[in-house]
Amino acid sequence: MKGVVDPAAEIKKASHSHRTHRLMHFAMLIVVSCWAANMVAIKEALFGFSPMGLATVRAIAAAVIFGILFVFLRDRSLLRLTRGQWLRFALIAFFGITMNQILFIEGVAHTNVPHAALIVAVEPVMVLVLSVLMRLEALTALKFAGMAISFTGVVLLTYGKPIQGSQSYWLGDLILMGEVVVFAYYTILMKEVADQYDVLTLNTLVFGLGALMIIPFGARAVWNLQWSEIPIRSFLGLAFMIVFSSVIGYLLFAYALKGLTASRVAAFNYIQPVIATGLGIWLLNDRVGLWGIFGGGLILLGVYFTERERGEEATG
Repeated sequence: MKGVVDPAAEIKKASHSHRTHRLMHFAMLIVVSCWAANMVAIKEALFGFSPMGLATVRAIAAAVIFGILFVFLRDRSLLRLTRGQWLRFALIAFFGITMNQILFIEGVAHTNVPHAALIVAVEPVMVLVLSVLMRLEALTALKFAGMAISFTGVVLLTYGKPIQGSQSYWLGDLILMGEVVVFAYYTILMKEVADQYDVLTLNTLVFGLGALMIIPFGARAVWNLQWSEIPIRSFLGLAFMIVFSSVIGYLLFAYALKGLTASRVAAFNYIQPVIATGLGIWLLNDRVGLWGIFGGGLILLGVYFTERERGEEATG
């Protein structure tokens, strides 16, 4: 009968939606695990690659893999876009791949893994800052407090006195703060198109365009690489970066953005510093001093306050 709601159908629909959201949350757990381990992989790869050379090789290799997958699994007509659509994807690719790859690898090269993980954890706050500036979200007192607390933690982490036997990481930390801004903007831009394309098409476009735009920055660095002198550990690190961090990580990231809000996706960065710090201490003998612990605690506390407020608004 027309207009009558079928309770069984509604329950089935709700159950399917719940399972889908659980899968998206599980996908983000895999993503943050891959991206946390990626920091260790970068450190290994940098034994044989320069930062710019590594960023360029990684982007191009990932783009080639996405291109091959697209050719075999998708209809090429999906790439028939308007000029405006191409320009939009070029903007997303420039921030999400070109600038993100360059700044992230350069930043990790000049700091240690615990610092890198804690700086990256600021991303949800940066998503909020950009959303407020772009008038996509209102600023409340609790959100502002969370932002202030997180950025205070970044200052303490970056400029705090290093522990004995270690070095100051302020340059790498500042570069990574730039990367956080870039990736937060990419997250917002990607969220706007995530529902319009399948994840493979999205990543083929973004990585393909991003790889093309990174070539002018990194062509010389790749040309100067001494391939025969690069150790196996560096190639293994590069392989992890390409397969797990770029291909698997970005596919699952785009999938999660289809059903989760940009701020909810970014909130999974709570987990990333824990995993990355543990791996850095275990595999690379990294150390975290008192300033690092205190600053890191403030960063995560600030992220908690901002995400708690946003979560209440979403359900209110």
